[in-house]
Amino acid sequence: MAPALSPSKTRTRVLRRALSTGALALGICAALAAPAVANPIAPDPAHSPNAEDIRVAYWVTLIVAAALAVVFLGALFVALRRFRERRGASPRRVTGGTGITLRVAGALGLVAVALFVVGVLTTESARKLEPSGPDGLTAATARHAQVGVKDVPQPEPGSDEPAEGAPLVINAVGQQWMWRFEYPGEREDIAEVFSYNELVVPVDTAVLLNVRTVDVLHRWFVPALGGQVDAVPGTTTQTWFKADEVGRYPGASTMYSGTGFPAMRIWVRVVEPEEYEQYIEQRANDLTEAQGAVEEQNREAEE
Repeated sequence: MAPALSPSKTRTRVLRRALSTGALALGICAALAAPAVANPIAPDPAHSPNAEDIRVAYWVTLIVAAALAVVFLGALFVALRRFRERRGASPRRVTGGTGITLRVAGALGLVAVALFVVGVLTTESARKLEPSGPDGLTAATARHAQVGVKDVPQPEPGSDEPAEGAPLVINAVGQQWMWRFEYPGEREDIAEVFSYNELVVPVDTAVLLNVRTVDVLHRWFVPALGGQVDAVPGTTTQTWFKADEVGRYPGASTMYSGTGFPAMRIWVRVVEPEEYEQYIEQRANDLTEAQGAVEEQNREAEE
């Protein structure tokens, strides 16, 4: 007959079994849930050249940081094993002169300089506006960028015609708590074509956004199409993107702007060029009809 275990050993065994069972259950749940959730480390897939530049900078920085962490932790582990105190023997002592300090500082300085250079190069690349592709919208507008984006085609001096290769320029106006998008194009029966919260653009087309606000600070951010851009009162800030795939891309204002801030969402719907032109035409007709209904209502009220 096996000897009875002491109460402390019994508790230890029960605790070990409980921890083992819990770890196994947690592992099973993680394995089953993994396909259903996004990678918490990787950023959203890029669907615009400038977003791809940002993604490259992110991965370079993450890899360098991980490599430094491995080196530091490895050195710490080696030091703990080599210089630990042993029974019957004093721990070994180590001293470092100015030479080792300078070598470590120099290596870290080189890493910092390399990261700085990568950051400058990717920033410059992200700011450079690329022309629309062969499958994009060929129409342009005479309204152009102000600041923040490089290599924007400009019209000939004294000409009202848009420059060849000019991007599609759209105003993105933030207000508590929505976004208003003003599309280019002129019609005699309506001042402008606009939409709220959902921006519709053609695929493979360079889109230039004039980001503004009519009240407080807001921030434009659609992760798949580029970086974050502040909308500052009294200032027009610029960003651009060229979506490479038809779809609907979510975003949000990441600047707190009041109690309705969580509802200030953004959707960019990318469609074929023909569908974009149909959307603009239909939107203009709907706004014209709505404007006529309001005018009719006002006339009836006056009578």
